[in-house]
Amino acid sequence: MYSNRWVIRAKVVSKSGVRTWSNAKGEGQLFSMEILDSAGTDVKCTFFKEAVDKFYNFIEEDRVYTFSGGRLKVANMQYNKCKSQFEITFDQNSTIELDQGGGDDIRASYDFVKVADVERSQPNDYIDILGVVKAVGEPATIVSKKSGKELTKCELTVEDDSGAEITLTMWGDTANKARERFGGTPVVAFKRARVSDYGGRTLSGSGFSVNPNIPQAAALSQWWAANGGKSASRSLSSGGMGGNRGPDPFEMRKAVNSIKSDQLGYNEKPDYLSFKATITFLKKDKQGDEGAWYTACANGGDPCKNMYKATQTSDGNWHCDKCQQTLPDCVRRFIFSGTVADDTSTSWISVFNQQAEELLGGATADDLYDKITSGDGGGRDVYDSAFARATYSEWIFKCKVRQEMVGDEQRIKTSLVAAHPLDYAAESRSLLQALAAV
Repeated sequence: MYSNRWVIRAKVVSKSGVRTWSNAKGEGQLFSMEILDSAGTDVKCTFFKEAVDKFYNFIEEDRVYTFSGGRLKVANMQYNKCKSQFEITFDQNSTIELDQGGGDDIRASYDFVKVADVERSQPNDYIDILGVVKAVGEPATIVSKKSGKELTKCELTVEDDSGAEITLTMWGDTANKARERFGGTPVVAFKRARVSDYGGRTLSGSGFSVNPNIPQAAALSQWWAANGGKSASRSLSSGGMGGNRGPDPFEMRKAVNSIKSDQLGYNEKPDYLSFKATITFLKKDKQGDEGAWYTACANGGDPCKNMYKATQTSDGNWHCDKCQQTLPDCVRRFIFSGTVADDTSTSWISVFNQQAEELLGGATADDLYDKITSGDGGGRDVYDSAFARATYSEWIFKCKVRQEMVGDEQRIKTSLVAAHPLDYAAESRSLLQALAAV
């Protein structure tokens, strides 16, 4: 249906970045946004081609405009979570004007979920949360697996008074301006953030309101002023798990002794923490030609993916119980333990293949095994040197802490999930910023 006999006065609550599209009908660019009126109804709007050039830079989030001259259509509720049953498409002939009266009469309605309760939400649920943005990461560029295009993202750490924190990712222009918009630990209401189970529980958002004028925000601000940063919070997000993720920001890190002092690992789900520490010992010794690794199935596809143990048969082949294949070769994967320390404590950690290769400068277990068995007599020295170089080096570690049964006894196990070499220049800047904030 089409109608141009209407005018909407509404606040822009979220705006996407500009995206390009290409299909059999042609190609072009678009962006979308959500607007909210004084009755509390929100509507999804989309701009195509010339309308993008005309309106994108003019429209700003959290400002009020009057809109007219758009095309209405029934909303596809599979992709549209707004209350309105319609969507609006604007073109270059539409009229959009800034409203000078302010938007105090336009307030979003929220159904807030406490951060600690996000674990009960299912992946792809949309929820509202209210929290303090306690840390803002650096904007990063990733390549979308679906479209092959570059996307800009920025990860925020959001905490509330439920004793938990979570990673929330913003995208596009909002990601580029994240430090400007979310710096200074503001209270932020996030509207319809999407739940993901990537790296524990994480959120992806677009709609937000900084320091909203609502009673819950005032109460949370008072709580943060009295308690923020002083009490331990449990992270629902693993962070550092993805290949494109860097180390957690300086203000998110804890000390090694917090593993015990915060009683991490005693929850039903694992806890995660980041800390700066020095490797003080790596347990590398094994008998014969073997080293700190296990022999894994050479099948790189499902179900093994080079992860399950393979056992050598009497004829020199390698058998895997998981895929029931017998193959001529195996793949060696690192597995060992070690100790890390800072000025507060020392902790044992378990190290697995991907992180071990990072600590050992890119050396693989197969590389070191080939050196040991090469017959030139120097292979064991190469092996020992790889571990010696890693010892007493400084890293920013991301670890998972959880309870595991060892025999009949429950023990707390700390496993390395990511390791980042220390960037001394960035570390110095972070220290200066922390000192300036005191």
